[in-house]
Order: sequence, then C-alpha cells, then structure tokens
Amino acid sequence: MHTHTESSALPQGIPKPGLKDYERSDVAVKWVFGFIVALFLGGIALHLLIAWQLNRLRKQPPPADQWARTGQVRLPELVERKFPRLQIAPPADLKAFRAREEAQLHSYGWVNRTSGVARIPIERAMSLLVEKQPGVGASNIQTGKSTLQLQQERVPNRLRESGKSK
Repeated sequence: MHTHTESSALPQGIPKPGLKDYERSDVAVKWVFGFIVALFLGGIALHLLIAWQLNRLRKQPPPADQWARTGQVRLPELVERKFPRLQIAPPADLKAFRAREEAQLHSYGWVNRTSGVARIPIERAMSLLVEKQPGVGASNIQTGKSTLQLQQERVPNRLRESGKSK
C-alpha cells in the first residue's frame, strides 16, 4: 500500500517563481535615505525659521508697560544689590587698596567722631611716643621676658611642686 500525501513544504534549494532575492519584511533602503534627507531638510528649515523670528523680534521695540518706572533703571544698582561684585583687575585693585592705606597712615582723620577718636599720621604718632618717654630710643627699648624665658621659669616651679607633693 502505497499512499501518496501532498506536502505544502517545498525543498529549500528551489525558488518559487516571482520571488525576489530578499525577504519583504526587510527595511527598504530608499525609505531610510529618504527619512534622513527629510530630517536634514527639516533641521535647516527650523534653523531658518528661528533666525527669521529672532530678526523680527530684534527690530521691534520692547513693549510699553503701564507699570514700568518712568526713566531708565540704573543697572549697577541692581547688580550691586543682587550679585557680588567681581574683581576685574586684581593688580589695579591691590594698588588702589595700598594707596588708600598709605593715605590713612599719613593723614589726619576721624576713626569715630562721636567718641572723639581721631587718627594722626604715623610719623607724628612715633614722635609723640618718643617725647613721652625720654631716654627711650630704638637702641635701648626695654621689653619684658620672652615666651621662652617664661616657660623655662614655669618648668622648675612645677617640678618643685610635684616633688613636694610626693
């Protein structure tokens, strides 16, 4: 008994008539390139549209606001209030700072007028100091004991106290 069954499967090596060399489920290359070109052209169009809008806005005057202040707002006041001042030229700022300090060292002025505290030039202050203490010059200034001398005096005292307590 020989039965013949009809199979729907075809052998792998025999192509069907009308089939192409690739599967239909693959992506079409012409559509991929078309999408990339459309994306590029859209980017250029968007760039041109934004440039046109910015030029249009630049030519228009700013809108008038009924609540805006009359006159012009001074920008330095706003910057000083809200933001720290940045140092633009450090060498020039240091030079100006030193000039102010030198001017204070060599001039008269008030430190606190209500308390009666004044500032005098440093040369005058040194001469007044020398006048108050006759016989005291730069060569024979008497000073107290140094820190090292004070520490050395403390060490024997502590040793004596610890020896007595034993």
